[in-house]
Amino acid sequence: MTSLLKQYSNSSNFMARVELNRRFGTNPYKWTSWLFDHIKFKKNARVLELGCGNGILWKSNLQKIPEDAHILLSDFSEGMLDDAKLTLGDAAERFEYEVIDAEQIPYPANSVDVVIANLMLYHVPDRRKAISEISRILKSDGVLYATTFGLNYMEKLSDLVSNYDKNANCSLESVAHAFGLENGEKQLSEHFENVKLIKYSDGLEVTEAKPLVNYVLSFNRVKNVINGDKIIDFEDYITNILNENGKIQIEKKSGLFIAEKPY
Repeated sequence: MTSLLKQYSNSSNFMARVELNRRFGTNPYKWTSWLFDHIKFKKNARVLELGCGNGILWKSNLQKIPEDAHILLSDFSEGMLDDAKLTLGDAAERFEYEVIDAEQIPYPANSVDVVIANLMLYHVPDRRKAISEISRILKSDGVLYATTFGLNYMEKLSDLVSNYDKNANCSLESVAHAFGLENGEKQLSEHFENVKLIKYSDGLEVTEAKPLVNYVLSFNRVKNVINGDKIIDFEDYITNILNENGKIQIEKKSGLFIAEKPY
């Protein structure tokens, strides 16, 4: 958890990943819009986002948020919450903010209508405890919206990086093994029923080296290997691949679990 706090002390690493996907994603229906459009808000809904990052989900959908919704943005990093307020700008007062550990959510039972866990449950050390906590605070008809990756997510990129230096690792395979498209339903079904998976079709067609390099260096485990003058050499390596092929195509596998709490 200490290394995770360091990696997400603010949103700089997070935004390097967002920027690559924003600029070179092949699906015109952007992830944040796609996810938000699947969320159903009841009247006067109480909504908790765990691991809100820099609030980009809400910034991208400000005009769609129901006026009567009560929304709390939470993260385990105070720096992320500060960045969320900056991202939301004039709309920041529309939300509440709190540092929360997903394993110990400080809310009473049956008090929340919607919980959103966007690309974060795989980071939680005791995921079973976190899922139990989410179930506990949700009302009897409450819903969890949890997104994650699949195995082999952006595998071509991790291969490119490891071919440059076998000690550099930006693979997200461990993430998918922890809580991914292939095993998320089983984990959620311990506390939820009617768990449904909706897959999101997308990929990357990267035509510039710098955004891809920034993405790769957003992983501390890569930054520990590729640093100093080696960064320039790595960028040249990616540039040469682009010059030879015109673009780098990368397959992505991600999706959304919608889990309903039993009555």
